[in-house]
Amino acid sequence: MAKKEEAVLVGYKLLYNRSGKLITERISVDIKELEPYFNKEEFATLQTVVRECTQRLDSIHHYIESNLNARLMKD
Repeated sequence: MAKKEEAVLVGYKLLYNRSGKLITERISVDIKELEPYFNKEEFATLQTVVRECTQRLDSIHHYIESNLNARLMKD
């Protein structure tokens, strides 16, 4: 079996199920295990990018959730 060349570090899904329920899902992984594979500068950049993505996706999640609770989406 070949080694994977890529990994999902941050992800966001907007799901709609058969019962009509809208579900949002955000994932992020602990990247500490990846540290040995990067130099200090690269790892610091990766930490910053993952942190910023997580914060922005949380903001999007809360925005969608609050609008769904109000039953009215705004632009």
